[in-house]
Amino acid sequence: MDVEVKLIAEPEELIAWADTYDILLNPSIEDAVILLNYMEGHDYVIGIDEEGKMYRQDMAEENGEIEAYPIDDVIDKVCEWNYDLILDAEAHMTDPKDFNEYSEYQSRYESLKADEKRLDRLFDKTCYGKEIIEIATELADRVISQIEKGKEPGAAAVTVAEDIRNYSTGKRGR
Repeated sequence: MDVEVKLIAEPEELIAWADTYDILLNPSIEDAVILLNYMEGHDYVIGIDEEGKMYRQDMAEENGEIEAYPIDDVIDKVCEWNYDLILDAEAHMTDPKDFNEYSEYQSRYESLKADEKRLDRLFDKTCYGKEIIEIATELADRVISQIEKGKEPGAAAVTVAEDIRNYSTGKRGR
């Protein structure tokens, strides 16, 4: 790809980018640190071109692939990694070798859960989060409408469950 990308190395740079190109995101310094640290921890960096378009580069390989990667995808991927790490920490806490390992993973778990709270707030601002909220609102409105028409709440819940199953699994979101 023949695009000149300026890497975002500092949280302040990510905040400055958001202030210009995605004002509704409004990340705090802590949010920006989390996003950049997770990307780095998974051998990626993000950068922008001269027009502010965001890219991701794979740093695990020399001359790693550079691909267009919007901030919504960055947040979605970091949320996914956070979730996987939480599951891993829980698994280690369930069957630790000793108390020290349990303590280590308990501390890690608590830190990851703190990250999760911040990431959930960011995720809600992504196109994926907005879509989920829209669908949830639509489903809730359908249930309320069915209950108002005299349908039992249990039957209305079955209808919602069917709607959720029918929702395309090819769509993104948590």
